[in-house]
Amino acid sequence: MNMVEYLLLLKISPGKIIDVLDTLRSLPSKPTTGVNLDYTMNIFGTWDVGLWFKADKPDEALDFVHKKVKDITGVDEVYAVPTFPRE
Repeated sequence: MNMVEYLLLLKISPGKIIDVLDTLRSLPSKPTTGVNLDYTMNIFGTWDVGLWFKADKPDEALDFVHKKVKDITGVDEVYAVPTFPRE
């Protein structure tokens, strides 16, 4: 089974972008079962931070977002976008 790649978009509280990025970048490359982190990036516009990750199953992706990302101090909103394979 191929892992599905996700782009997780985050809105961050003013003044908290660096703290949130530091927290995300300190997560292990495999933060939960079935999830692999690829990279984080600053985004300018409606969203503040993007996080690319892969998950074996949709419920594992959801579990990662809700248990590891959503409750990080400074994260105000999350929006997960499953993507199509680039192969």
